[in-house]
Amino acid sequence: MSPTQIGMLILGGIVVMAVTAYIIQSIETQRRQRRMQLLALRDQIRRADHLLGSLPSFYVTPDIRAVLIKYMELRWRQVVELDANPNYRKELDQLAQQASEPFEPGHYPAGSLTYCSDRDTARRARALLRELAQFLIDLQKQQLFSQQTLNEMIRHIKQSYTRLTIELELMDAQMTEEISGPQVALHTYRSAMTRLQGFNNAYQIDAQIFALTRKIEECEQIAEEIRQQTEEEMRQRDEKEREREQRERYR
Repeated sequence: MSPTQIGMLILGGIVVMAVTAYIIQSIETQRRQRRMQLLALRDQIRRADHLLGSLPSFYVTPDIRAVLIKYMELRWRQVVELDANPNYRKELDQLAQQASEPFEPGHYPAGSLTYCSDRDTARRARALLRELAQFLIDLQKQQLFSQQTLNEMIRHIKQSYTRLTIELELMDAQMTEEISGPQVALHTYRSAMTRLQGFNNAYQIDAQIFALTRKIEECEQIAEEIRQQTEEEMRQRDEKEREREQRERYR
């Protein structure tokens, strides 16, 4: 075998090794890209699932629930296209089952001034609403759903956020009532009533307004009794003072 032939064989071997390395690198790059895509999709699914599972049903509308489920369905289909793992298909089937179940809205607790039972619950719900609003804004940019539908949902979320802020103020008023008396808390109760009356189309707002109306009437009655008692005490004190002055005058 001539030196030229030997050289050609060596060169051919190098080319084969280079092509093989390129193919292996390309396959590895594609595998890494697919893995990154899967991780991104799973993260997006977890975000939507967290919102759907954590938000109080009282603040979720049928449209919000439908959009969250539809979004997860779209993402799961992309996952299945990238990886035909049976577990992923099972997740997709479970999501379809969840979508077929009837929507169960939350009910306002009868006689309560607030839907949330405590400040931490109210703050947590507000944080979730902020997260949901940002999620829907991101969907608007992706143009996956009707802009009008998403705008209506965002309007509902803003309203619910304000309503929760009022609930926190009502909780402050209740604490003030316990410490300083109902007459001191009365102003906050009245202010909250004025703002709540602006939500005339909000979900079960009538139940909250009714409970607050009863509380204001209660506080007004107690405040009036305290006022009358104070006036009576002042009248009696004035009478005693006049009697004392008369005794001093004729002494």
